[in-house]
Amino acid sequence: MHRVVLNMQMSSDEAFTTVSTALGAIPDITIDAPGWNNNRHLVVTIQTEDPDAVDIVREITWQFDALAIQHSLHLADAG
Repeated sequence: MHRVVLNMQMSSDEAFTTVSTALGAIPDITIDAPGWNNNRHLVVTIQTEDPDAVDIVREITWQFDALAIQHSLHLADAG
């Protein structure tokens, strides 16, 4: 099992809401919108064995917000 954390920034409030809802409905994915979230950041945590999970998150994000920016991606062993 691995854990991947992506920091994504949405281009609008509408995109932020839509992407949050879409990703939040997927099993093994949690969404956090930090308190300093004045720039529409989403911290997306994926904990799964699926090697395609990161690509799926990116595809969904960019499907709803073509201007979204991925700021970082961190890998961690979930044990």
